[in-house]
Amino acid sequence: MATNDPDRPLWDRHLWQIRPVRDVLLIAVVVGLLWLGYALRDITVPLLVALLLAYLCEPMVAAMARAKWIPFGRTGAVSVLLIGLSIGVLAGAALVVPKVVGQTVTLVKSVEDGTARTKAEAIAADYLPATVQQEAAWFIDHLPDGSDADTTTEVPAPDTAAMAAQLRDQTGDLDMWGLAGRTGKLVMSAINTVMSVGLLVFLIPFYFFFFSVSYPRVAAFMDSMIPETVQPTVMPLLTKFDRAVAGFVRGRLLIAAMLGVVFFVGWSIAGVPYAFVLSLVTAALCLVPFVSGLILPLAIGLLAMAQLDLPVDDRMAWWGIILWPSLVFTIAQLLDGWVLQPIILGRTTDLDPVTIFVAVLAGGAVLGMYGMLIAIPVAACVKIALVDVVIPKVREMGRA
Repeated sequence: MATNDPDRPLWDRHLWQIRPVRDVLLIAVVVGLLWLGYALRDITVPLLVALLLAYLCEPMVAAMARAKWIPFGRTGAVSVLLIGLSIGVLAGAALVVPKVVGQTVTLVKSVEDGTARTKAEAIAADYLPATVQQEAAWFIDHLPDGSDADTTTEVPAPDTAAMAAQLRDQTGDLDMWGLAGRTGKLVMSAINTVMSVGLLVFLIPFYFFFFSVSYPRVAAFMDSMIPETVQPTVMPLLTKFDRAVAGFVRGRLLIAAMLGVVFFVGWSIAGVPYAFVLSLVTAALCLVPFVSGLILPLAIGLLAMAQLDLPVDDRMAWWGIILWPSLVFTIAQLLDGWVLQPIILGRTTDLDPVTIFVAVLAGGAVLGMYGMLIAIPVAACVKIALVDVVIPKVREMGRA
């Protein structure tokens, strides 16, 4: 009697041949694997990041492997790609990190010492209408006023000898062993942090190399795990899912980089302070459509504060403070929606703007920023599944 015979009695079957039991076991295995992956996240996170990078870089690796000037096939192509990426990351870090750190430290210092609050109060008093003065005052009250800033010039230096004597009188001899133990814990914590970061920096390229070299075999193995009975239905769906997800992720990364350059050039010309840092943050937010607009009010506010440092005759008109950063943002958005997305993304996701906007809002409401990042690929896959599987089955049921 066949093992998959539906008329076979239950007592003559294995547990995995009973469909409800098999489904429960499958769900338990998936949940167990997810829990195990979370428990071993120090190992699985580098694996997943490397696998994602291998997936995104596969078209480039495949094209390089076909090039005659690169020896050893995929191994040589991945090696050349890793060397090029390493050089690019190091060069970019050497050029970008000092500027980012410098501008960020200056911006944070201006907030901490109360300079930002003073300028914000002046802007609110000179430019804002009375109808919004109360809302502006609420926001300004949350900025530091500089009262907690360093005042060592006004406070005399403490008498450390007297403090040590008082401490000895209160607690007896100093607990040198306890102090040494706490210091040792801090040192070990710092060493562990450095080792964890160094391990990630080493493991991700290491895993990426082997995943990328073996990517065709990994893809073939995953295909072999799909039962032959459902392959005619599942494989076309997976191909469409792959095209939608990979096309969107690769396309948005490229578009975000281009828009970051546009914002930096435009806001630098407009005179927005800290344009480099703002453009980097805006480019990162451009990975999710419609989110980058959160930075525009900050750019306008920083430009307005910068005008207070200039003589009155050299200051920009109030309408220019609002217009020029907004014009740069509008040009970038038009470039994104009408040029870059049609050329780079094409019809990868096949989603209209309203669906994209609703998907981003829904993803943000459920999973925050992470949900906003994955909302559009998930929506594209859901639409493909609905159009190719669900709707045809509903139509068949209607004809029956």
